Amino acid sequence: MKNSDSDHLHRLVHAMTRAEKRYFKLYASRHLSSGAGVQRALFDAIAAMPAYDMEALRRQFAGQPFLRRFAITKRRLYETVLESLDAFYANSSVDDQLRRTLHHVEILHHKALHTDAAKVLRAAQALARAHNKQALFLQAHEWERRICERVNYTGITSATLADHAREAGEHVNQWVEVDRLWQLKSETFLVLYRCGQAPGPREQEELATLATHPLLAEGAVLHTPHARFLHHHVRSALAYAQSDLPTCETHLEACAVLLRAEARHLTLEPGFMLGVLGNLAQVRLRLGRHREALEGFREFRLIPRQMAKAPDPDLEAKLFVLDGSLQLAVRSVQGDFANAMEILDRLEEGLARFSDRISTVRRTELMLQMAYVALGAGMPGRALHWCNHLLNEKGVSAHVELHALGRMLNLMCLVELGKADHVHYVVRNTRRTLKQHGTPLALELVLLDHANDLLADKDRAADPQPWNRLWTALVEATMNSRQTAALDQIDLVAWARAKAEGRTLQDLLREKWLAMVHDRVNDKADRKYKAA
Repeated sequence: MKNSDSDHLHRLVHAMTRAEKRYFKLYASRHLSSGAGVQRALFDAIAAMPAYDMEALRRQFAGQPFLRRFAITKRRLYETVLESLDAFYANSSVDDQLRRTLHHVEILHHKALHTDAAKVLRAAQALARAHNKQALFLQAHEWERRICERVNYTGITSATLADHAREAGEHVNQWVEVDRLWQLKSETFLVLYRCGQAPGPREQEELATLATHPLLAEGAVLHTPHARFLHHHVRSALAYAQSDLPTCETHLEACAVLLRAEARHLTLEPGFMLGVLGNLAQVRLRLGRHREALEGFREFRLIPRQMAKAPDPDLEAKLFVLDGSLQLAVRSVQGDFANAMEILDRLEEGLARFSDRISTVRRTELMLQMAYVALGAGMPGRALHWCNHLLNEKGVSAHVELHALGRMLNLMCLVELGKADHVHYVVRNTRRTLKQHGTPLALELVLLDHANDLLADKDRAADPQPWNRLWTALVEATMNSRQTAALDQIDLVAWARAKAEGRTLQDLLREKWLAMVHDRVNDKADRKYKAA
């Protein structure tokens, strides 16, 4: 049996907070008629284990009768822990309140207290309406039907039935609307996570078809805040996939406005606002609107402090990824790789801590940024370390653009380190692979064409001519805007130019950053002068 199949109880116990653990012990002592002592002892033993160790438990509880039926004891403890958590978080959300209220309706109905059941049911329906909980409203509607039948339609008129049918129909339509938008979102992100901003012809056709759906049309009439949020969310993702960053920004702004204005109705996870603000900051950074991007970054970092309660483990992991990614993105575009290196140790610790809670694509995106920062700081060996981690990550090949960027950065590191034999091997193997699968980035083909020349003659390592040829070829390849988008993650053109000019990548990017800031200040001054 796999360890992951047998340590589910250990994972659950170690995911609990101190308050939850204290409550479990109180719950067990109050609600278990027998076996409470055994469950508490086993709970404490497992809580004290850094890793699940069945043999250590057998030694600790040697001679105890429950070891003869340990699988049953462990299953009962797991169920008791879940029951205690359910009680601990009773009424902690609107959904939970509604489910409990509907359970009260069911109890009253079975007790033949139909008038009381109807009264409680009306409260549940009002709560479901107020919070746009269509699925739970329809469950309440089903109880309303049962009560009507039970009282033989006493006091029910045709008009009443018509009103019931109309309201149920509205909630069904609203639910279907949100469900279809969610499906459109999922189909879009399926392509986006696979291909990034370099979709092939087939993927472009898929995205174009999705964009024509009536629910995504400009001015589409949508009936709930959740539907309107999904509408803008999907359109922002479609625009991003097409490298249309201004349109992407417009729809991300609309998402943020909705989340702020409809906080009571949009009972989405707190991570949605973090994701929207994080994406907005990244998009503005790529548009060259650095001041707004940095302001958005600061707003993003304030959100966790403004939460009513501490982030749960999943949100904590999302915060780590988004915060780390934004910090590296800001430092990289500024050419401030030295300061970016200072946070790399913390990010390495975080990746180890949250590894099982971060998806493959998010984990490898962060690794790519970390490797690029190390390369920019003049530490190609450390950059190569993270490239190797990225390329060996299980499932990374499914994300074709990210995988291609990882291969490119890996080759850049090998060139920097002067590993000629490795470069020849990687170029040969990569070409063989690309014959079968292709690459979404023409930049990768250019790099493969020139990589061997960059190290052809060790005695002429300082010769700028091979680097000039690479730089020229890369500039030509980036005439396609889709190829240009890749430079926002690893600026291959700037790397080649810096080498051709005998400069560091850090100095070149810093110069570009200061020039952009200067241009923005001048543009603002010109607009102010013209307005005056």
